[in-house]
Amino acid sequence: MEEKNKVEKLFTDVKEYAETKLDLVALNVQEKGSDVMGSAASILVIGIVILFVLLFLSLGAAFIIGHCFHNFSIGFFLIAGFYFLVGLVIYFSRNKLIKMPVINALLKKINFHEED
Repeated sequence: MEEKNKVEKLFTDVKEYAETKLDLVALNVQEKGSDVMGSAASILVIGIVILFVLLFLSLGAAFIIGHCFHNFSIGFFLIAGFYFLVGLVIYFSRNKLIKMPVINALLKKINFHEED
């Protein structure tokens, strides 16, 4: 009889341990997911602010260049050409400049150690 109670207690303890471990895994997934989403949201907000700053700086530069050439369309075409060249450089080095840093940052966020 006593042996049967020990086996039942062992199975109960193993079941409780498994449930606790599953809860812990779920909490870790939630924590890592919320951390990644928070980082993505902050990057999005910062990106939008930078986009507006770049837009107004570009407009200002186009007007200044256009004023120097006495033709505002030349200023806008030169700024557009500059962004076209920047776009080509980014396109041809997109794996090195964008893809790998994003993947590394996500993996770093997801795989952080518990003591960090």
